Amino acid sequence: MKNIIIEDGLSLKQQRGIGQYTMRLYEILFSDNTVTMNRKHFLENIRNSTIRRILYCLWLNTFFVLSLLFKEKETICIFPSTMTPIIKIPNIKYISVIHDIRSVIYPELSTKIQNIHANFVNWTAIKFSDTLVTVSNTVKKEIIKSYKIDGDKIKIVSNTSSIQNVNYDETEKILKTCNLTPKNYLFFIGGLDKNKNVQLILDSFNELNKEFPNLNLVIAGNKGNDSLTSKNPNIIFTGFISNEDIKVLYKNALIYLFPSIYEGFGIPILDAQIMGVPVICSDIPVFREVAEDSAQFFDLSNKYTFIEQIKNLLNDKGLQEKLITNGALNIQRYSIENIEKQIMGVI
Repeated sequence: MKNIIIEDGLSLKQQRGIGQYTMRLYEILFSDNTVTMNRKHFLENIRNSTIRRILYCLWLNTFFVLSLLFKEKETICIFPSTMTPIIKIPNIKYISVIHDIRSVIYPELSTKIQNIHANFVNWTAIKFSDTLVTVSNTVKKEIIKSYKIDGDKIKIVSNTSSIQNVNYDETEKILKTCNLTPKNYLFFIGGLDKNKNVQLILDSFNELNKEFPNLNLVIAGNKGNDSLTSKNPNIIFTGFISNEDIKVLYKNALIYLFPSIYEGFGIPILDAQIMGVPVICSDIPVFREVAEDSAQFFDLSNKYTFIEQIKNLLNDKGLQEKLITNGALNIQRYSIENIEKQIMGVI
C-alpha cells in the first residue's frame, strides 16, 4: 500500500475535463492505497481567474509544500492539473500531468494571459517532476519535440469517457426546455474557445439548414475566448448544463460534431460513442489516435469537406450504424481496467 496525495489544482468544482481525470485517478488508486485529496473551497470560490491562479500558486509553494515535510518518506504527490511546486521535498515523488501544449503549438488560439499561465505551469511540471504523464502519444511526441525531453521520463495515462453510467434522465426535461425532437439535431459540447472551432460548426450549419430546414444544432458549454453569436433560430446555445442533461443530449443527438483545431485528447469522442452517437471530427493526429476507424474525419483546410461529411452521414443510415458499432468497440480501448494498468505502471 502506498501513501498518495492527489493535488486537484482547483479542477474539481465543475467536474469537466481535468476535474474528471482527477476523479478517475482518485477512484482507481483509492482501493489499494492511502489516498488524500482535499478541495480548497476558499480558493475555488474566487471569481477572478487571474487572482485565483496567482493565489493558488502561492498556496501550493508555501502551505502545501510545508505540509509535505510532515508526510511519510516515499509519499507520492500527483499533480493532475499540471502546476507543480517549484520546491522539491526530498523523498517525495512528484508526478505531474501535462494534458496538452496548445500554448506552444497554437499560441494564436489563446489569449496572451492564458499562454503565459500555461507556459509557466508546463515549465513547473517539466522542471520539478520526477515523472511526467500525458494523456496521448500525440502529446508525448509534441512534448519531446518542443522541450527536448527524454521520452523515457514521459508516461501515458489516457483519458476515458466522462460518462461511466449510461443511464440517463428518461423524462428528458432538457429536450422539452430546448424544444428539441430526438434524433433531429446535431450536437457539440465544450468550452467555447478558439481551438474548438465552433464558428465552423455555426457557418456549416447555416449552409446545411438550406437543405435540411427542420434540423437543429445544439451548442452546450461555457463561454470561452471565442466570440460566437447566431441569429439562426434552429441553433440553441444551452450554456452550462448538468451531467444528467449532457447524457440526454448525447443520447438523442443524430451526430456529434468535433472540428477542433487542437486537442490533447478528445474525451467527447468517447462520450458520444458510449451513448451510441456517430462522430464527425477534424483530421488531426490526436483524433486519429483516439478514434482510429470509429469516426468520420474531415480536412480542416477545406470547410466544405465538413459540410459534405455531415450531409453524407445524414443521408446514409448504414454509415451511421457502422460508426456506432465501431465506436462501441473503440471505447473498450479506454476502459477503466486499461487506464488502471497505465496508472499502476507509473506509481
